Amino acid sequence: MFSIDSKKLTEFAIIAGTAVSCYYLMTMPSPDAIGANFDKKAQAKSDHNVKRILEDNPDLANNLKNLNTYEKKILADVFIPNSKSTRFKDIAGIDDILEDLYENVIIPLQEFGVDKKQLNKDLKERFGHLVENGLLEAPKGVLLYGPPGTGKSLTAKAVATECNAAFINISISTLLSSYYGESSKLVKALFTVADRIKPCVIFIDEIDSVFKTRSDTDHEVTSKMKSEFLSLIDGLETDGGILMMGATNRRTDIDEAFLRRMPKQYKIGLPDKEAREKILSLYIQNIPLENGLSIKLIAENTSGFSGSDLKEICRNAINNMVKEYRKLPSSKHKDIRPLTAEDFGLTDMPFFLD
Repeated sequence: MFSIDSKKLTEFAIIAGTAVSCYYLMTMPSPDAIGANFDKKAQAKSDHNVKRILEDNPDLANNLKNLNTYEKKILADVFIPNSKSTRFKDIAGIDDILEDLYENVIIPLQEFGVDKKQLNKDLKERFGHLVENGLLEAPKGVLLYGPPGTGKSLTAKAVATECNAAFINISISTLLSSYYGESSKLVKALFTVADRIKPCVIFIDEIDSVFKTRSDTDHEVTSKMKSEFLSLIDGLETDGGILMMGATNRRTDIDEAFLRRMPKQYKIGLPDKEAREKILSLYIQNIPLENGLSIKLIAENTSGFSGSDLKEICRNAINNMVKEYRKLPSSKHKDIRPLTAEDFGLTDMPFFLD
């Protein structure tokens, strides 16, 4: 009868178990990679962004050496502005806010934000003491608040483009980790990466979801992340060249400690008639309109519309016109027909029918 040598079977099991364990240890990601949720996709994005940054600024090569896993995770969310990126000229209806941002944020960030030693001689002689006191530096924080669809996120991207700064569009899901202590490491990595590639704009959309008023019911992980964030915004780990920007629809829900660290605050409200005209002109300035229809008339009949709403009705109008154009015989593909009130959906609105 067939028999099994228990001793040899035990030895085989030990060898097999050891081999499997060695394979697992060699192929499994590092604990840091697990905690930072750093996968192959994030690695590829991080490597691509590092390459883009060095193409534009080879002097940062030393700054981007010896990155840890958390910093690589943050680098995956970096956007490098280019010639096609949104600029102030692509935004209409908030000219006064853009002008103030340019004078009080962008110019100081460009001139005083990265290296005070590079100041031109005239500025050094005339305003050197003000530079040393930090009075000419860009504010550390800018908050944009107002109704949805008014261009808050678009404005933040334009600020980064105008001052030729890297743009980190960070989300709460990136910073939160189910592993104890990992969220604080990711927050610290956010600021160390920003410091390595400065000038840099850190942007958090819907910032009220991250920094809502603190209470005793806050989870320990969230509470520690907020405290770490607030201390780093204060500049304990940085020396200028980093701008923190946030956007929210609910400013009153944000913690007072965070609001204090956002000294420049701009309310971007719904556009008035003049602003709506400028926004509409930006989208359909070269498109013919039917007789009797004008940008001014559309603006008059879209009270309460946000910039996003206006873009959507322009998009629908163009799509309606192009849909008909595609159906025409090729021999008639010469002129496009004018846009009508019906294309914009205005004829369905009671105030337009009155």
